[in-house]
Amino acid sequence: MCIPDEINEIEFVVIDDRSEDRTKEIAESTGAKVINKNFRGDYVSAISETVAFGVENTEGCLILKCDADVQDIPKNALTKLHVHLSDDIRRVSSEVITKTRQKNPLLDLLFFLRYLNFKVSLKREPRGAFTLFERRTVQAVGGFDKTKPTWDTAFDQRIKSRGWGVELVGEVVVTEKRNFSLKQLVNHQIGAGRSRRKLGVGFYRTLAHSIFRLRLFVVWGYISEVWDERKRVES
Repeated sequence: MCIPDEINEIEFVVIDDRSEDRTKEIAESTGAKVINKNFRGDYVSAISETVAFGVENTEGCLILKCDADVQDIPKNALTKLHVHLSDDIRRVSSEVITKTRQKNPLLDLLFFLRYLNFKVSLKREPRGAFTLFERRTVQAVGGFDKTKPTWDTAFDQRIKSRGWGVELVGEVVVTEKRNFSLKQLVNHQIGAGRSRRKLGVGFYRTLAHSIFRLRLFVVWGYISEVWDERKRVES
């Protein structure tokens, strides 16, 4: 990956969150620094906790966060993301194409249709898989929210509350490959719906998202969370 001229030094860091495979060995063989995270703290989201842990245990002023399942990264990805970062735009991300590791034709087609759908959507928010932001932004907004189910959306909410913006950079596209079954996909969408409710996203916006983005179980998860909230209040 090409490094912008204005970035004088870069460190590759892998956060090993209680893995039981060869993650640490493989990462160290590439020259990356591995930081072990062998606990589960009080964050609602384990991913949010890992991102926060990584930021707290590194020193760079510029942070490029990349999920472990992201592949096919363009060589100039960091350069193209970096030029969009400014005093007004505090987080930028790439586009993400999702594919299955097991090369499931049906799921790969669904993911591709979702990608095409996302490309033409009117409001395109940054993704969390491959994203760039500054340490000063994390400090300015008070860090990451422990109580929220998704780190990137909650982070963006804090950024926007300060009057700053976030941006998805469409010219940078990465691929993520996941071990997904149809059941896992449905459960993932239901979880996303529940998260939208917890983040305070409105029902009609979620309904439109669910229909337009071909994620029909998202609205089911949202309604399920509303139902559970009412049961908790009644009890």
